Amino acid sequence: MTGIWTTAHLAALAAEDAAFYWAPPPLDHSGRTVRQAVRLRRGGTAIRLVLSNEYGGGPLVLDEVTVSSSGGGTFVPVPRAGRLRWEIPAGETATSDPVPVVTVAPVAPVAGDELLVSCFVAGPGPSASYLHSAQRTGATAPGNQAGERELRGADEFRSLYWIARVLADTPASGPVVVAFGDSITRGDKTTPDRDQRYPDHLQRRLLAAGRSGAVVLNAGLGGNRVLTAGLGPSMGDRFARDVLSIPEATHVIIMGGANDIGLPGLLGGTPPTGAELTDGLLELAVRAKEHGIQPVLGTITPFLGADRGIREAVNDALRSQRDWPVADFAAAVADPADGSRLRPALDSGDGLHPGDAGARTLADAVDLAMFG
Repeated sequence: MTGIWTTAHLAALAAEDAAFYWAPPPLDHSGRTVRQAVRLRRGGTAIRLVLSNEYGGGPLVLDEVTVSSSGGGTFVPVPRAGRLRWEIPAGETATSDPVPVVTVAPVAPVAGDELLVSCFVAGPGPSASYLHSAQRTGATAPGNQAGERELRGADEFRSLYWIARVLADTPASGPVVVAFGDSITRGDKTTPDRDQRYPDHLQRRLLAAGRSGAVVLNAGLGGNRVLTAGLGPSMGDRFARDVLSIPEATHVIIMGGANDIGLPGLLGGTPPTGAELTDGLLELAVRAKEHGIQPVLGTITPFLGADRGIREAVNDALRSQRDWPVADFAAAVADPADGSRLRPALDSGDGLHPGDAGARTLADAVDLAMFG
């Protein structure tokens, strides 16, 4: 092990918000084993889990945590401070002891491998720190089956619980890009379990272009707004947690604003002006640069044929500024016949979220020359 720990997987967790009635509420995992798969963006000789109880109302007690490779092998215990039982106080996260990967898989994992994480919750425990839409299928089963390869009596879900990060003992050797945004970045409505989100496509583009060691981390959170808390803290409030706290990050792609514009009409309130929203996005870019991270600003994609005034004002301002590079996502996916709508072939079907082809088009709109 090198002693240098870098981020191999990242998730932007939040709390349940009843106002967002379309988001699945967290499940009750009491007395059950929760198994989840996460894709590693880099390999290594050892890993560490970072589990979160940031939004829990009481301690999160995990009586057993195990990991294994999705390709086979045994499930091995993951201790924290030498103990197999985790107790994470409300409002906190906890990091495991290092787990040598030779005990997890026959060979050391490389970028793209999948890690299976199992958590057994014997008694009541908060499930509120979660990613409501993860585009990954997890499973929950009765009793302690954390060490079993096949779960008996399992039910499936597509949220992600507690797993904030996976760390690997491998120094960064290429660009580390944080894709920071809302459900468009998160990849809602792309095909689950197929890695069809735009950050997935961007990572593949970077590696295919010879950017060896490139890592793209997905810090998208559905329903998130730039200026206002809602389903999770605002993008401004979570920027330090999900971007600035990653020491190896070299770039951040900032895309947000659709929810600031569209949600007030559904939930009540007044949308910001174009100038206010632009200032919020530019402030994130300034904060990134102050921490040595190169910002890239993404234009707001069309949605639902909504009024183009605020969105186009923001996009025009982003395109015309000369301080930061821009990925023109809006132009890439807009319908040539109606710029307020997604191109039909790129629409997932809900008028808001790009589907698989749309997510690939978003990734193609990012100029790889920005990453050196």
